[in-house]
Amino acid sequence: MFRLFRVSRKLVLLSGGFLLFLGVSGTAALVFAPAHMIPGYGDTIGGHCKTVYQSDFRRGEETRLIAVISTDDTEPAARVRTGVRVARHLSETLNPDLVIVQVSDYRGPTARADLRGSALGAEIVYAPRPSRSLAVSKPWEVRYVDSAPTATGHYFGERVDMPMLMIEAINREIDLVEGCHGEMIDGVLTSVAVDEDEMAAESADLGGH
Repeated sequence: MFRLFRVSRKLVLLSGGFLLFLGVSGTAALVFAPAHMIPGYGDTIGGHCKTVYQSDFRRGEETRLIAVISTDDTEPAARVRTGVRVARHLSETLNPDLVIVQVSDYRGPTARADLRGSALGAEIVYAPRPSRSLAVSKPWEVRYVDSAPTATGHYFGERVDMPMLMIEAINREIDLVEGCHGEMIDGVLTSVAVDEDEMAAESADLGGH
């Protein structure tokens, strides 16, 4: 799931010969290699996103927020990482009881009615205090499509529920919690009454409850 990398053949041969000469194992070479020697370091930008849609609503005493973001991440783990980062940012800045972030591709549809099914590559549900939400029993739920997006920004593949241990590992990797870059695609953020049946249908598209 993690990014594939490239490195020059000359550098590989020189480094490999040197390490072999010293009797250093391949495992040690991977552990101690500088970042710029890792194949493909800096080649892939990734991590950028724009907010396509965002709204908050109440259900009883509970405040919920839903956001749809588009990203240039192609690998499933990278999409989830961006979604988790944004979910944490929204939670820390707006303080809802429940945050739902759905991730689409920057080449995909942007119309609200089209952002469902194969247009969504991941869904992150975050409740910093699960006892305050009727929707969840644990802080995180992450679902994603285990494939890269097509040229038209759609996802086709197995839909996976991410284990909590993997979610926690991704959280530890995030150095800077921040929202999306740039302006919203469809204008001003809104605070509206959201159709909960519609939201449930969208979540079900990614294998949710």
